[in-house]
Amino acid sequence: MLDCPVCHYQNHHLAINCSSCGSFLQARVENLDLFATAWNILERPRKTFHTIAIAKHKNYVVPLSMLSGVAIIYSIFWITKAGDHAESLLNILTASVAVGPPLGIFTLFTLGVLIASLGKIVRSKVRLRDAFAIAVYALIPIDLSIFLILPIKLLSFGQYYFTSNPSPYLLKPNIYVVLLILDGTFTLWSMVLLFLGIQKLLDRAWITILAIGLGACGILVGMIVTVLRLLFPSLA
Repeated sequence: MLDCPVCHYQNHHLAINCSSCGSFLQARVENLDLFATAWNILERPRKTFHTIAIAKHKNYVVPLSMLSGVAIIYSIFWITKAGDHAESLLNILTASVAVGPPLGIFTLFTLGVLIASLGKIVRSKVRLRDAFAIAVYALIPIDLSIFLILPIKLLSFGQYYFTSNPSPYLLKPNIYVVLLILDGTFTLWSMVLLFLGIQKLLDRAWITILAIGLGACGILVGMIVTVLRLLFPSLA
């Protein structure tokens, strides 16, 4: 809770004005600068998530979620071995551009809904727009991987990065293992940022934050896996 210096009313920790006397409790943030916010997420995540949460306008959340969707769809292509069914790499690239952006918006909005809903269970007031913005900006490392890692995958393996026969490991084992490690590092980085963002939203003990974060991600992954199994029975 945030104590008002004027009337000492206990306000929500993200409140801008006191609910009792209307006094300013913290500086107002109108807009988010994309590049400054993205850089600060990597350098000073706690402070930056606080800025995102109290910002009046959650700028760039839709474009960033669309970008994250491209990373997500390439992961799905890798899991489902989409290269076995695609005629060429161009088909995979086209599908990623067509399906990735709407998938990213839906996925991250759903994650925001889950975080906000689970937050209410522990009696924490969480606005959906704040939870959505936190989820989107937490995936900045995954967004970066599109520019840093994905080109290496495509240049090194082409369509065969997404095939089972031949396996990309058999083609270039050393490069493939390094790319998997980099993918895992960027994904773990985003997960850590997500938990830090949830902690800033809820201001609760870490055991609660971990339970909510893992619960939200677990439900979301379960939904995605269920859909994939329906679309690709061979994964079952």
